[in-house]
Amino acid sequence: MNWGEATAEQKAAVVKDVLAMANTQDGGKIIFGVRDGDFEAVGLAEEEFQSFDATRFADFLNRYADPSFECAIQKFAIDGKNFVTIEIPEFSNVPIICKTDAHDTSGRQQILKRGATYIRTNRAASEAVPDAQTMRDLMNRAVVKRGDELLRMVERLIKGKPVALDEQAATEIKSEIADADQFISEHLPGEFRQVGHWAVEFSVLPYVRERVPNLATITSLFAASQITLRGWYFPHLDPRNTSNFARGVQSYMSASASGHLEAYRAYQSGVFAWRSTFWEDTVPSMREKGQKLLSFVGVILEITEHFLFAKRYYERLAPDATVNLTIRLTGTENRKLKSYNMIQEGDLYGDYICREPKVEVQTRCTVAELIASYDELARKAIRRVYELFNWNSSREEMMREWQERLLNRRL
Repeated sequence: MNWGEATAEQKAAVVKDVLAMANTQDGGKIIFGVRDGDFEAVGLAEEEFQSFDATRFADFLNRYADPSFECAIQKFAIDGKNFVTIEIPEFSNVPIICKTDAHDTSGRQQILKRGATYIRTNRAASEAVPDAQTMRDLMNRAVVKRGDELLRMVERLIKGKPVALDEQAATEIKSEIADADQFISEHLPGEFRQVGHWAVEFSVLPYVRERVPNLATITSLFAASQITLRGWYFPHLDPRNTSNFARGVQSYMSASASGHLEAYRAYQSGVFAWRSTFWEDTVPSMREKGQKLLSFVGVILEITEHFLFAKRYYERLAPDATVNLTIRLTGTENRKLKSYNMIQEGDLYGDYICREPKVEVQTRCTVAELIASYDELARKAIRRVYELFNWNSSREEMMREWQERLLNRRL
């Protein structure tokens, strides 16, 4: 597609997709240079590639969007082929409404309708909200966003005390996490234990073995809580290897094109145990001979996603409870923080190397505090990881900036 030569009809069709993705949880991404149907990466001609301009696109988009908002346009080349992506953030306060009609060149077919609110359907189509229930779901997300802001203010004034971990609860939680580790060990190949990986262990207090009444509810909670800000799901549900077990839901991905491996178990008690290999150890382009690496920006993005998922999951599952959030990195001894150029991470001055075989960060807080301050809690965890890599001068502003870029899909 050549944006400069495209008809108003073609541009309006793109705007329709953008408006719909803005009303979707975590937003979305449109990629130009990938063929419809078989998704082959064919690339764009140089003239098409150069035709995309962020200012001109924003001007056209905001003729139709109310309230107006910004998208990020990224232009890049892979294997000599040109691609353009439009990164669409989820609406910030209220859903985006179309404010102007748009028709095809004949004037007979309407592409955009004034007053319509567009969403993405399960068929990957962009359509106006079809029924009252869908509209209620959309408005509920807007109410939650407003409520989160109010809760932030209230939380600063009144801070609830987290529930203490008693011996019986600790034993039950430890048993479920050991059970999850056994499942993960049995279903991921031996290579998993030969590389560094992330380990996430979340639990709820007071401990209630069947806090979630049935297994179908866990699946529904996951669908509502998954994070898709970087183009993949956290946690990832491999449809071929996701199933129920006696006390919850489990999934594993034992093979992928990149070599990436991950698995999890989620229990009715609210315990969630997830393991995933470091991308830096499995993606060939991220490895360096003789030196184990860890992206310093990747730490920010990964941990922020963990806390955001916890916030979404537990505000639905146990809004009045206390949560224990443990994030562990293994295989960290002699691993060095690295700046990669894939997302213009910027320079990292100095060699920051961990001398510990593992790094662990624990957070205990009320769910109300998690809802109000998940990003701040994530930054505390990130800073602790950096300190154990002997980086004692990381800046709060830098972490906050990368969090905002993640949440607004501007990586």
